[in-house]
Amino acid sequence: MKTLLAPLLILCFITSGQAQSGPYLFSGAGYQGNGQIGLLTTDAEAAIVLPALLASRDYGGWSVGAATRTGVNDLTEVAGAAHIKLPWKDQIAIGIQHTGIEGYAEQRVTFGYARRLFEKLNAGIQFDLNRNEAEETGDVYVASWAVCFHAPLMEQLSMSAWIYNPLGTESILDLPSMARIGILYEPSDKIGVAVEAEKDWRHALRLKAGMNYQVHPRISVRWGMGTKPSLVHAGITWNIFNNMAISGGWRYHSRLGSSLSASVSQYHAK
Repeated sequence: MKTLLAPLLILCFITSGQAQSGPYLFSGAGYQGNGQIGLLTTDAEAAIVLPALLASRDYGGWSVGAATRTGVNDLTEVAGAAHIKLPWKDQIAIGIQHTGIEGYAEQRVTFGYARRLFEKLNAGIQFDLNRNEAEETGDVYVASWAVCFHAPLMEQLSMSAWIYNPLGTESILDLPSMARIGILYEPSDKIGVAVEAEKDWRHALRLKAGMNYQVHPRISVRWGMGTKPSLVHAGITWNIFNNMAISGGWRYHSRLGSSLSASVSQYHAK
């Protein structure tokens, strides 16, 4: 029975408004909970979703996470990321993502470099290697790249831009060419509110909004929503010990249903 259901599930995932390949793969519970907005990423998941953000940090970090979708017991989604501060204050980063079901799997490995160009502008470049494995086609490998920017304009306001596969290189995996532009407003140390516009040139413009709120020195909650397809996100992070955090995330996709995730990451207090 599984053999019959797997191709149907794979087809549903790929054709349901947003393909899962490349930048659409699971990145971590924090990113899933905040509305999938890079500017709201507070841990090493930024190494995958917005490497330029790392140039503002004076420390390294790591995170690992996994997710499951309700009603699909044999689907596995995992991700891990780490970044290291170099002696000259730039950051190097690596990310690993995997999504798999019986008879089909996707992996993505990313390598990033982040540097502060000016006082109010950070830049990052990212190279990735994508691998798809299917019983019918075997292994397929495709490389791509992205460039991103983070502009801390003032203490409470910052902006970001992330462009993936900017040359529109076509490949057998049909990786998207897409751009994200975001704005983050932080009226205090406890709350951050962000909006982001995402354009995949194959689909309609998507709008996203998200929020991080620190309700306690060790506990923060996340919320987010998106359009086309309709998405609702929620999450919570508990900072345990002095340098570690546990996060939980939830996402409802109007076509794929609900996902639950959990992550463990190195934590740095502000």
